[in-house]
This record gives sequence, C-alpha cells and structure tokens, in this order.
Amino acid sequence: MSDLKKREYYLTNKDKRLAYQKQYYVNNKERIKRRRELRREADPEWGKKQQEYNKVYYRKNRERIMAQRKEKAVKEPPLAD
Repeated sequence: MSDLKKREYYLTNKDKRLAYQKQYYVNNKERIKRRRELRREADPEWGKKQQEYNKVYYRKNRERIMAQRKEKAVKEPPLAD
C-alpha cells in the first residue's frame, strides 16, 4: 500500500480505530494493570528503564511532538472555566 493510500485509510477510519482502542482498554483494564504489576515484580528496575526510554524518545521526537500539540491546540477551543 502506498503512503498516500495508507494515510487516507487511517484518516478515514480514525474514529472507528479510536473507538475500538477505547473499548479494548475498558474491556481489558484489569488485565493490563495486572500485567504491569507482574512486570514490576519481576523486574524492579522496569519503571526506571521505562522512564529513561520515554525521556530518550521525547528528546528524539520533541519537534514532532510539539508540532502535533500545537496543531491540536489550534483545532480545539480552550476549556471554559
């Protein structure tokens, strides 16, 4: 599938995909929590490793992440107090 077709496909199915992901999380929330607990018990350093990975990822992709946040802020009106 070409990049243009792929992008078009994901854009047209975005709402369905997000709804599916949200429903999946609701259905499997306890299972996800339990797996995370087991991972932490098996490897006490997992939390620090995950945090370090997130820092490196953010630094590497900071410009793209900030551009996405800026674009989203422009599209969505601020929350009313």
